Amino acid sequence: MKGSVAWLSTPVGRFVRDLVEGAIAGAIAAVVALQLDIATPQVILAAAVTGAIAAIIAVARRAIVNAVSPATPGQP
Repeated sequence: MKGSVAWLSTPVGRFVRDLVEGAIAGAIAAVVALQLDIATPQVILAAAVTGAIAAIIAVARRAIVNAVSPATPGQP
């Protein structure tokens, strides 16, 4: 378990984590669309695109923060 936690602190692990969080956001948006009975293929596609955009924003935000103030070895 410690190995996987340590891997998530690497740049690649943080990137993967951001992508997964974006995918979860898209999935939640799709479920909300299904609950509101407005789930058409276009709405589901929009939810997936929203999740991808959220992931891209998270990755870009992390890159900007790291460029302004690089993380110390013990900081995620």
